Amino acid sequence: MDNNHSQLTELVTYIDSVRQKMEAVVSETDPGQEICPGWTIKEAIGHITAWEIVVHKAIQAFLAGDPPYFLREQDFDRFNEQSVEYRSAWPLEQVLQEWKEIRLGLRETIQSLDPALLDQEMVLPWGSERTLAELIEILGEHESEHMENIIKVTS
Repeated sequence: MDNNHSQLTELVTYIDSVRQKMEAVVSETDPGQEICPGWTIKEAIGHITAWEIVVHKAIQAFLAGDPPYFLREQDFDRFNEQSVEYRSAWPLEQVLQEWKEIRLGLRETIQSLDPALLDQEMVLPWGSERTLAELIEILGEHESEHMENIIKVTS
């Protein structure tokens, strides 16, 4: 049991450290700068938020014993496009605020998990199966990936 508890602490520490680095990188860059064809830093942040909303819904459904939460749009490119379009008219402050608020709620849910659940397999919103621990790791890896793209373009 102790092992699972320390695993939960490590996972929370991991996603927190990635977020802190990302916030620092974002604060030192021009959010309007394009980081990959058609995407600005602001849009990448909106994209990260959209996926965190999905992951949070999936974890909540899993914890409630509900059927798995599936993305309505299983074409990732289309989902990404829609999530960027949805936020396109928002001012930067609103995008950043949503990014931080969504993470706070998601982090609270993760922190309140029974650590014994970390090894349980769950169906992810895109249909594959992973353990809850792996899904939390994916959150950090996803944000890290975008952070590396931002660093590459801005340094």
